Amino acid sequence: MTGQPQNPFANLPMSGQPQFGGQGGGGSTASASGERRVVNRFTPLEFSGTGMQLFGIQLVNILLIAITLGIWIPWARVRKRRFFYNNTRILDEGLDYLATGFDIFKGWLIVTVVLVLFYALPMLGIPFLQEGFSLLLVFVYPWALNQSLRFNARNLAWRDVRFDFKGSYLGAFWNFFIFPLIGILSLGLLIPMASRSMRDYIASNYSFGNARFFSESTLGAYYGAGFKTFLLFLVLAIPIIAIGILPLLGPILALRDGAAVKDAVGALDEASLAMLQYGLPVLLFILFAITGSYYRALTRNIMVGSLRLQSGIRFRSLVSGFVLAWIILSNLFLTIISLGLLHPWAQVRQYRYLTENTEIRPISDLNGFIDRQLRAGHSVGDAIGEAGGVEISF
Repeated sequence: MTGQPQNPFANLPMSGQPQFGGQGGGGSTASASGERRVVNRFTPLEFSGTGMQLFGIQLVNILLIAITLGIWIPWARVRKRRFFYNNTRILDEGLDYLATGFDIFKGWLIVTVVLVLFYALPMLGIPFLQEGFSLLLVFVYPWALNQSLRFNARNLAWRDVRFDFKGSYLGAFWNFFIFPLIGILSLGLLIPMASRSMRDYIASNYSFGNARFFSESTLGAYYGAGFKTFLLFLVLAIPIIAIGILPLLGPILALRDGAAVKDAVGALDEASLAMLQYGLPVLLFILFAITGSYYRALTRNIMVGSLRLQSGIRFRSLVSGFVLAWIILSNLFLTIISLGLLHPWAQVRQYRYLTENTEIRPISDLNGFIDRQLRAGHSVGDAIGEAGGVEISF
């Protein structure tokens, strides 16, 4: 992108072993302490948390939420987020999640009061009051979404440098509400364009210290992902539709032979009825889960692969749509048959897969880059400066 600093090692070959030392080339650098740090190589992120650790955290959270009648919920969210972030390592350095339960409690209390008022409105007996309040909340949500993204970004730090998010109300309203709705109304033709717009909005409004993120994605890449997903949908939908039609062959033939509709429907046996009532919806759910996960993986790879951080830091995502779909579906199955006991393992499994298939390619002067961000005033010691921690899972 014109005007953005470029990685001086961007065109070096990716093969071969990295070299160490000041005169050995761009393969790596050595810090003053003798630590060897590879540059110009895509290095995967790491995650060291386990399902058993998360199970213990969530078990304690459930007990404390029950004892405190729900007041512990903000602190529970902080403990869970710290588990995931603090166990995530980028270039052997861990992430720090800095929010406290009280930070989130303020926003959580506001949301709770709003919900109580919303459900109490019908008691006033004023027609359409609740509907009007619902419409008002729709217009408030883009602001709350931006506040949530900013709150979570400002409370996340790497090597003592905070992240930040600076989105606009109109940007959030357009990219998260209006454009996706237009994509749906266009029978899916504009969904890739909406996906690109939403992901680029997120990327272009994040920063790390004083360095801004930006995206170099192309619209053609998103339409390529949409076309591949549509082909996969057709391939999977044909046998599912055929399975759904099989139980109806008897009634269709009966109607062709002049039977009454009631008699034709009566020709369905119990197995056919069960298939139509339960089997077909499950197959359709699996169909949309697979294609949705596949599209999500492809667009994630496009977004992360086109993501840049000023000074030339690059990223890459190697997520497989089929593997992600398998993980999501099998996690759901295991969670259901275990009555929720395996949910922590399912969460860790999916997060680990996404994390360890995300890679970063640092620059040679990474320590100098970090020092510049610290001098810019975005260190851990800075005050957050946000009045209320309106926190939304996104």
